[in-house]
Formats: sequence, C-alpha cells, structure tokens
Amino acid sequence: MIQDIGRITFEDKPEWLKIVMPAKRNWLLLLIFSASLVLWLVMTVWMIIFLIRDVIMPGARFAFVLAAIIVLWLVIWYFVGRVLGRRWQYFAAEREIIFINKERLIIRRPVSIWGSTEAFDMTHVRPFYISDKHHCPTFDYGSQKVYLGTSLTQSEAQRLIETINTLYFRAYDADYDG
Repeated sequence: MIQDIGRITFEDKPEWLKIVMPAKRNWLLLLIFSASLVLWLVMTVWMIIFLIRDVIMPGARFAFVLAAIIVLWLVIWYFVGRVLGRRWQYFAAEREIIFINKERLIIRRPVSIWGSTEAFDMTHVRPFYISDKHHCPTFDYGSQKVYLGTSLTQSEAQRLIETINTLYFRAYDADYDG
C-alpha cells in the first residue's frame, strides 16, 4: 500500500493506481469561460428562434438557402460550444484524478458527474518531472507537454513524481537525455 502524500491520496488496486489531488482554480479564467458559455447559449437560442420564426414560418422563396446557411452555422457553433464547455470544466474542477496502469494513463477533472477526461497510451508517455516554467508535475506525451497538480507544493510534487516514476518508469535514467 502506497502512503498518502500531504493532500494527495492513493488507492492501489490490482488493475490500476488511482491518485487524487486538489486542483487550483483560476477564478479569472473560470469567470471568462462562464460568461462565454452564457453568451454561447443565448446566441444559440436566439439563432434557433430566428430560424423558426423568421425563416421557416414565413416561407419566403429564399428560405431554403438561408435556413441551410443558418443550420451550417449552428453545426459549427455547436463545436465552438463543446470547446468552451471543456475549458470551463477544466477550470471549474476542484480536484484531479489520475488512473494509471501499464497500458494507460487517464487524467480526469470531475465537475459533479461531468468533467474533462484525457487518456494517454503508456507506450508514448515519458517519465514525470518538474516543469521549470509552471513548477508542477509534467510528463511528455509525444511532443505534447501535459501539466497537472499545479496546486501541489514543491515537496508534494517531488514525492508524487518519485512514486509514479518508481512504479511505472523503473528503467528510466534521469541523467540520460537521449
């Protein structure tokens, strides 16, 4: 059984290791994304009402073309809303949960029953280290840097990195940079 590190709790099961740590909220970005989501929702409802009331119901001869343009815009707008929703969930989460085993690493930032989830194939995950820029645990996934645990203290982050690297990256030599 792995011992808890400060505010980090571990749950060791035969199929995976679950790590729960607090997440630091950036209130300014949470406020910006909340306002953006409200604006997105208002514009979506307004466009649907416009489509039904002013385009489809009157039945003007250009209604089909205008309706097609609006529906295309709504489809694109839907994907904009998904991106906004994911970023809002990222900043609204109070904790980060990592599930890790030999095949997969999953980072979950739950907000109630919703939340963002990122999954990584362990064959492409490099060992964890402290980011010089953000001063938090980081790992490389291909050419992408993945930051987590930004609210951890330096000692908590270092002990977490040592624990994960000992369990899942035993053959890694920190001094070898090849």
